[in-house]
Amino acid sequence: MAQWQALLKLDSALQSRVCQLYEKRFPREIRHYLCVWIENQDCWRCSFNEPLNLAVLLSECLKEEKQILASVCEVQVSLMLLYLFFSFFVLQIVQRQLVNILKQTHQVVETLTDVELPEWKRRQQLACIGSPAETSLDHLEKWFSTVAEVLLGVHEQLKKLQDLNSKYSITDNIDLPASISEIEKFALPLLMKLLTNALVVVKQPVMQKFPQRPLILKTGVQFSMTVRFLVNIPEFKCKFKVKPNRLGVTEELHIIKFVSEFQHAGQTCNIEASSLPVVVISSTSQVPSAWASIMWWNMLSTSEPWNLSLFINPPPLTWEQLSQALSWQFLTVGQRGLDENQLSMLRDKINENTWIWIDGILDLIKKHLVDLWRDGSIMGFVSRERTRLLLQEKQAGNFLIRFSESSKDGAVTFSWVDQSNEPHVHAIQPYTKKELSVSTLPDIIYRYSLSSQRSRNPLVYLYPDIPKDTAFGRYKSCGITSRLTADHFKKSREQNNVMCCKNVITITV
Repeated sequence: MAQWQALLKLDSALQSRVCQLYEKRFPREIRHYLCVWIENQDCWRCSFNEPLNLAVLLSECLKEEKQILASVCEVQVSLMLLYLFFSFFVLQIVQRQLVNILKQTHQVVETLTDVELPEWKRRQQLACIGSPAETSLDHLEKWFSTVAEVLLGVHEQLKKLQDLNSKYSITDNIDLPASISEIEKFALPLLMKLLTNALVVVKQPVMQKFPQRPLILKTGVQFSMTVRFLVNIPEFKCKFKVKPNRLGVTEELHIIKFVSEFQHAGQTCNIEASSLPVVVISSTSQVPSAWASIMWWNMLSTSEPWNLSLFINPPPLTWEQLSQALSWQFLTVGQRGLDENQLSMLRDKINENTWIWIDGILDLIKKHLVDLWRDGSIMGFVSRERTRLLLQEKQAGNFLIRFSESSKDGAVTFSWVDQSNEPHVHAIQPYTKKELSVSTLPDIIYRYSLSSQRSRNPLVYLYPDIPKDTAFGRYKSCGITSRLTADHFKKSREQNNVMCCKNVITITV
């Protein structure tokens, strides 16, 4: 029965040979239904002298059946040998390709984690203090995700090769570029290194009230920060939790950490991301000095691990570093940085109290002068002496707008030249935030007049030679007082006399 059952399992071509074997010789149906009895008979010992002897016929048929089955076994053995040879050949190619892929991937992982990511972190660090540096993470995320997918693909291929090797032992005593286990030992650390560096702080800690002053936290006030996992594939959807630091109101710097952990390929991967150091304050009056500390620290600290004790013995900033940081502050607040002339004036004034004065001017721009600062109408940082030199050769009525050097809280003033007899450069007392909250600077310029000549406005051309209407016409309020509310109208009318008759300081050239 076993022989007949084996014949029934053959493909259609061999089944045709079996049919031809019994055609017109012996009913195939009888062979099928009596298969057990026929195969148990010792037919080939019967007498072969009788013609058409049934035993002879069945004996010949059984022999030919065995030949058919034997031919099948030979083909299967040949196919198996061919498969083993082909598998070994493919295994060599695949292993060599995997080794080459991992060598290239190793270089890419090192570039991503040791070069590209630190450079991005430095750009983000400077962007926190006003630098216009590009801080998009889309490009890095694409690379991190692609490399992770490649390494996971290598891991899957190694598993298949290991299964193939375990089944047929085709790599025994064969010289291959590297064993499967060696390749796995090389691939797994690459993936771990990639993943442990993939968690980054996208948005540094910031309070809602001070969006342009990140890294300053006030006790009892909520803040926000955002992290991002750069390996954006389903296999690595991590859950993050905050590891809190003790935050005290001191001169020390503090770091906020995010940590996560997950298992892969039998190994534990610990992932951590830290914020830039933050300064904790107890009062909003401490914001200017805290921001100075933040700028100072981020200009000096260029790479991790961060030195949280920097202010115990703070190193000096070069003028190149400081001037760049100062220019970024005006770029952030008013979309226009400082030019060389403005920085030169500041360099001559730098002392321990200069930052409070500059911070007051930044607040003044933010609240009242953004448009005028952005379009260049305000010259800003220009000394009295330079003002005199710039205006004395200009036509009468030429004026420039600069920041007051005497007001620590931030104030703006303007100077103009009078050529009636000989050049005289006049300056008025500064306008503070309080006065600018009642009337805009363009409105003040339009209704300004001398106390001795109430009907004449001496301000005609904005330096160098821009007609006043060209410079400020688009900012002028309709009817001059349209920006004032009804509650302020009476008060502003009383103050108009003060604003229009500011004390005049005359500098004789």
